[in-house]
Amino acid sequence: MNATERRIKRRRRRHFVLSLAGALVFLTYMARAFFGDSGILVGLQVKSEYEKQTLRNAALSEQNHALAQEIRQLQTNPRKLEAIGRAEFGFGRPGEIVFRFPDREHEENSNHE
Repeated sequence: MNATERRIKRRRRRHFVLSLAGALVFLTYMARAFFGDSGILVGLQVKSEYEKQTLRNAALSEQNHALAQEIRQLQTNPRKLEAIGRAEFGFGRPGEIVFRFPDREHEENSNHE
């Protein structure tokens, strides 16, 4: 083997080693880009969680608005307050006789026992 062939062989080996090192650096970079602390997969999970929380916030905001509206009605509308008192607590006006009947579900459950 003459000097030219050895030089070519060394260049090929050096090229191979540099290519291999470059490939390892690239693969390491790609692995960190996908699986690292701020990688693509984590970003997708964060985005998904953000969307879920945004929907939950919208639902809670809607519920909060409805409850605030009900509170305003209870504070300003005596008939609303009276209706709830009658329905939930069995209240009546002075002089009224309030009849309370058992619920059908309660009645059916006690018959089956």
